[in-house]
Amino acid sequence: MATIPEYYRGKIIFITGATGFIGKVLVEKLLRSCPELQAIYCLTRPKQGEAAADRLSRMLSEPVSFMLCCCNHNHNHKHICNAP
Repeated sequence: MATIPEYYRGKIIFITGATGFIGKVLVEKLLRSCPELQAIYCLTRPKQGEAAADRLSRMLSEPVSFMLCCCNHNHNHKHICNAP
């Protein structure tokens, strides 16, 4: 049986609810545990007058763990983007 990093190697993941509590934890865990993940697409919606792209940018810029994770595995935010 493959480990989680082996399973997700080279994969593209689509996540709904990424800006919610569990979604943030999931995105952080995937970035931390799966350095060879190809991309994460997040379906976000506008909420309370804030555009979907702004919500995703805010999520990625707030927690320190996202920045540390991106630096530790040579990830950058181009791997995480809003689904068109």
